[in-house]
Amino acid sequence: MLDIAALGPAGQYRTRRRTSVTDASGVPALELASVPGLVVSHWIDTLRGSEPLPVAEMPDVLRKAADVFEAEEILGDDLAAHQGRVAALTGTPVSVVRECDRLITETLRDVLRAPSLARPTGCAALGAPVPETPAAGAAWRRTGDVFAVHAAGNSPGVHSMWLEALALGYRVVVRPSNRDPLTPFRLVTALWQAGVPTTQLILVPCDHATADLIIERADRALVYGGQDVVDKYRNRSDVLIQGPGRSKLVVAADADRRAGLALAVEGAAYHAGTACTATTGVLVEHDPAGFARELADALRELVLVGPQDDAACLPCMPEADAKRLAAAVLERAGNATVHLAPRVERLGGEGALATITPAVVELASAKDPLLSYEVPFPCVWVAPFERDAPDVLDGSLVLALHTGDAALVARAVELTAVSNVYWGRPTSWVHQDVPHDGFLGEFLMRAKGLAHGD
Repeated sequence: MLDIAALGPAGQYRTRRRTSVTDASGVPALELASVPGLVVSHWIDTLRGSEPLPVAEMPDVLRKAADVFEAEEILGDDLAAHQGRVAALTGTPVSVVRECDRLITETLRDVLRAPSLARPTGCAALGAPVPETPAAGAAWRRTGDVFAVHAAGNSPGVHSMWLEALALGYRVVVRPSNRDPLTPFRLVTALWQAGVPTTQLILVPCDHATADLIIERADRALVYGGQDVVDKYRNRSDVLIQGPGRSKLVVAADADRRAGLALAVEGAAYHAGTACTATTGVLVEHDPAGFARELADALRELVLVGPQDDAACLPCMPEADAKRLAAAVLERAGNATVHLAPRVERLGGEGALATITPAVVELASAKDPLLSYEVPFPCVWVAPFERDAPDVLDGSLVLALHTGDAALVARAVELTAVSNVYWGRPTSWVHQDVPHDGFLGEFLMRAKGLAHGD
């Protein structure tokens, strides 16, 4: 088994208390350090008292880190071996792991792109010395010094997001998910080797009580989790919550139905259905029952193989967990029409590795709360859509619209609880210039009025 240490300000740190982490089949795979609260408090004090690398130097350092991440052996694994190990550990298809790792290295090589897009036009350029700024204007500066990340384990791609805070001069504390400590360990190690000071970036595996302590000691925090996490931190202005996506697709009657079906399939299967931008609800203006049947037929064709197979497209997990998920969906569906019931398929090998097949359920009304019920596999709730009642679309991380009606799209853009609106694209579509859930820079930085003499 691998022995994963914490990465503190003085380097690797091994603890007496350890957490045993199992792989996707339920077999123990690694031992993970668990850092106590007193040590974490001391580490955060150390970070707060340290000087970060200047913003102007960060791009070169982070580009070097991308090279290290891709080319060096870390924990005895080259990149391909690391990706296979992450797939086996988490049950995430290896093709998804590769895609997420590419996102991480692409971000490292162009890390100031997103902050530059988020920076108000009235503010001086990032990293510009005060004497070189306009005599009267504004500077864009951090709202704090220490940034905490409670990472999710559903996708390695989440670790591309906090790199922006590091580049802007924050001292960053990453609390990894027990499900995937390997990706952040490789990334933090690569950043250290590239020249990021150990007093600017640390990796702190710990229990839940210590995780709460990290948030309280930090100036800003990025937290991933379910509805319980949303409820816990919803009134905290210093905490940015990445909760359930509840992403939805509208297929209007005026649009090509076959193309709409393709958008639904692509969105539902994105990242094995585990991403917050994967399609959860589909609202169909004409014949939702027929659309649900067609979607079920398409998703039924997804192959059932283990996560390290290049053809894998569904999540894998211990058989008992898969059975609980499938049962929960069917129980919640109740009297709704199940066009495709989730099925648990055991894949063999050591342990009880299983995969779970997609589900498609037709709801009688778009007001049914199940339209936003999100599970970590491709599960789609199909409901009728009435364009006179667009409020059912609110509360979506991504809202995709397949329609020729520009007025409908304009109304959707005005919905206050919708983060992203995509017209003619799947909910899973991504672009480096389009924010995931607003620009992180909006949360990390602020405009400070600035004036100086000639």
